[in-house]
Parts: sequence; structure tokens; C-alpha cells
Amino acid sequence: MSSDPSLDLGDGSGQESLSGVTNFLQDGGDAGKVLSASIIGLIVSPVVAVIDVVNAVANFFAQPFDNAGDAIGSLLTGLFEAPGNLLTAGADISETALRSALGETLAGTLAFPITVGIVMLALYLVVRYLREDETGDVLPGLPIDVPTDIFGVEEEDTIDE
Repeated sequence: MSSDPSLDLGDGSGQESLSGVTNFLQDGGDAGKVLSASIIGLIVSPVVAVIDVVNAVANFFAQPFDNAGDAIGSLLTGLFEAPGNLLTAGADISETALRSALGETLAGTLAFPITVGIVMLALYLVVRYLREDETGDVLPGLPIDVPTDIFGVEEEDTIDE
């Protein structure tokens, strides 16, 4: 019982394809198979090319949505994990500092509430700053202005909005 020869076209370049067809025919392959495969290949190749073009266009339009999904995932991770990591790290640092001053038991109990208090105080200070209360030009928070007309420079009247 003889085995059918196989058609190996290599990497698809012209020389490799011709060498593969020649080897197939020399090994006793059927020329009709080569001819029918060539005709089918000519018919199918434009369809494959159109499918590749449609696939490329679909990927082109889908890529921003894929990237947006990744960006939203990263944003949510940053919004929810980062504050938790900050609180955990702050609690660890507070516990280490309190352990030397207050002992093991009390330090572990107070570490997290103190860290939350520090975070809340920092948020309060940021919100206070963003309220944009009118302040002077000497120190932030104090309504004291340095008189500039002493130096010969007059301030222009500005209307506060």
C-alpha cells in the first residue's frame, strides 16, 4: 500500500511554491489535484482578502473601546485601591510609631483610627483651601495686605467675582 505524496508549498513564496509542486508531481502526485487546488485558491483568495480587510476595519474601530475599557479599569483600581493602600501603609507607620511610645496593645488599637483622622484632616485642609476665601498677600489664611503704595506702586481696583 503506497502513501499519497503531500504537497508542501513552504513559506508561500513563488520559488518555494514551484519547488513544492514539482516535488509533489515527481513523487507521483496527481496533476489534477494541483490544478483544482490552484483554481480553488484563485477563487478563494479574493474572499480571504476581503475578510482580512473587514477584520482590519473592525479592529480599527474596536481598538479605542478596548483601550477605554482598560483605562476605566485602571481608573477604578486607582480610585478604590490607592486610598486603601494609603490607609494600610499609614496604619502600619502609626502602629510602629505608637508601639515605641504606648506599648504593643494600645498601639495596635489606636493605629488605624489615628491614620483615618490624619487622612480626614488632610482632606479638610484641601477642601478649606479650595473654598477660595479671600486672604491677604502676607500669609495664607490671614486677611493682611502689605501696602504697596508706600513703594510707589499703586494697585488697580479689581472687581471680585
